[in-house]
Amino acid sequence: MARAWIAIEHPGPWGRDAVQDSDLPEPVRAHLATAASHGVTVVLVRRPDLRGDDRRVVDGHRVWVARCASGGSRLRTGRLTSLDAIATWDLAAIAEGSLPALDRAEVAPVLLVCTHGRRDTCCAVQGRALIAGLLDVATDEQREWIWECSHVGGHRFAPVTVTLPDGMVHGRLSPGDGADLLAAVGSGRLLPPLLRGRSWLPSPLQAADVAVRLVEDIDVAADLDALAVVDGRAIPVPLAWPAPDEVVVEVRHRDGRAWRVPVTREALDAARAESCGKDAAPVALWRPGAVSVAQPWLGPIG
Repeated sequence: MARAWIAIEHPGPWGRDAVQDSDLPEPVRAHLATAASHGVTVVLVRRPDLRGDDRRVVDGHRVWVARCASGGSRLRTGRLTSLDAIATWDLAAIAEGSLPALDRAEVAPVLLVCTHGRRDTCCAVQGRALIAGLLDVATDEQREWIWECSHVGGHRFAPVTVTLPDGMVHGRLSPGDGADLLAAVGSGRLLPPLLRGRSWLPSPLQAADVAVRLVEDIDVAADLDALAVVDGRAIPVPLAWPAPDEVVVEVRHRDGRAWRVPVTREALDAARAESCGKDAAPVALWRPGAVSVAQPWLGPIG
C-alpha cells in the first residue's frame, strides 16, 4: 500500500476519489495524483466529533507526513495557511524518509478510521460506529489522535484503521474494540488478531508477519521485520516486488530471534466483492503456512 503517508485536513464533502474530486488547488491535485507511483498514499482527514459548519478549517489546514518503512518510522505535522506548498514536495524523497519541514516532529500517534461513504458504504456505516465507540472511551488526549479519513484500501475488512507513523492496518474491528485499540496505539503496540498488515510491506510479507505475531503473541509494533528469502538469502524487497506464487519469508525479532514462514498465493473458489456495492470478482489471497524457528540473525552481544 504505502511506504509513506500524507494526511491533509479537509472537512469535505469527499467525492469517490477524495483528493482528485476535492477543491484542493489544481496544481496540488495534479502533483498528488503521482503519489502512488512513489509508494506514498494520500488521504483527506477531518475531525470525527464535529459536523456541518463546525468542521470548517480555521487557522490553516493541519497536515501530517509519515514515513513508515523499515529503518525507523517518522512523523511530522504542521498547519499550512496555503496548501499550494504541497505541489512542491518531493514525493520520492518523502518515500525514502526525507520529510518536508513542517512545524514539528510529532510524538503522538495518529489513528485514522476510514469513513469514506462515497467509496464504500460499509466503511461509512461501520467506520462511524467504530468512531463512536472510540470517542465513548477516549481520554481528552486520545481524542486528539482520532481522525476520520478517506479511502485507505481493504474495504472488505471494514471498518479499517491505519496508525501513523508505524503504518499498521487493522480491520474488522467492533465498537467494543475501541478501548483496547487506543491502549495499544498509545504504547506502540497492536492487536494481532485484528491486524491486516503493515502498509509498507508486500502482501506475502504482511501475511507472514501477522502469522508470527499470532503464534508468538508479539504485539509490539516495532519488534519485527520481514524479509523475503531469495536464493537462500533473506533480503529486503520493495513494496512493488513482483512476488512469485510461493514465497518463503523470514521474520526477524529485534532481540535476534527469527522464524521462517512459507506463504502461497491462493485463488478463492468463490468470487468476492472488493467493497460494498461492487460486483463480485475473482480474489486471491496470501495463505501463510506453518511458522518454524530459524537460525537467530543476531548473535550474543559482548
